[in-house]
Amino acid sequence: MAISSHSVPAQEETDQILQRYNVAQAHNLVYTYEELRNLDISPEFILAVLDVFEDQKSFNPTAFIRFPLHVIVDYLRKTHTYYLDKKLLEIEQSIHLLVNAYPSAHPLLLLLHTFYADYKRHLITHIEMEERELLPYIVKLEQVVETNEKPQSAPSLSIEQFIHQHHDTEKDLEDVRHTILSYSPPEGNQTLYRILLSQLQVFEKDMAIHALIEDEVLLPRALLLEKKSSMS
Repeated sequence: MAISSHSVPAQEETDQILQRYNVAQAHNLVYTYEELRNLDISPEFILAVLDVFEDQKSFNPTAFIRFPLHVIVDYLRKTHTYYLDKKLLEIEQSIHLLVNAYPSAHPLLLLLHTFYADYKRHLITHIEMEERELLPYIVKLEQVVETNEKPQSAPSLSIEQFIHQHHDTEKDLEDVRHTILSYSPPEGNQTLYRILLSQLQVFEKDMAIHALIEDEVLLPRALLLEKKSSMS
């Protein structure tokens, strides 16, 4: 069975997922199970994620039970890199082009500036905390439970505390996009306006799926591991 970037309904979604695994020229290739495994990518996991991208409402956490936590953590880490090194840069470029298309005193410019001053900083801080503390801790928890060892260190927040303090960053994107929609596109260059809105909408969807996998799959399983390790 092949995972093809030329499959009709899932072409863009397949490209999006494979790009975060640093698969070169993803849009030009057809990947078999064997080829993906040679790249250290679980094809079954890719298909499970792809199902959610195709129909977000069909998301079911039980579809991910069969995958080890380190596979899920690896996907989330690669998604973080994909956001920081690609998606945010693409949106930033569109914003710069759009800023030049609007009159200098247009109120939308303040909104766009605030978006990058606040949202990007918040997202980077959130990602850095997860990369530094949460994700390594979860991987270690999985190892500890498998080997019946005692955990040697813990993050500044427990899994339960992290769950309570978790913020929906994709909702911030939605608010920005809806605010932009309240302004008319610049005369003579409506394409840039539509491109930015499209990029924000695609990023919202990606972030929402990222949050589903993290909140409904990773964290509940990590919480059970944390409780199990504390009782051992």
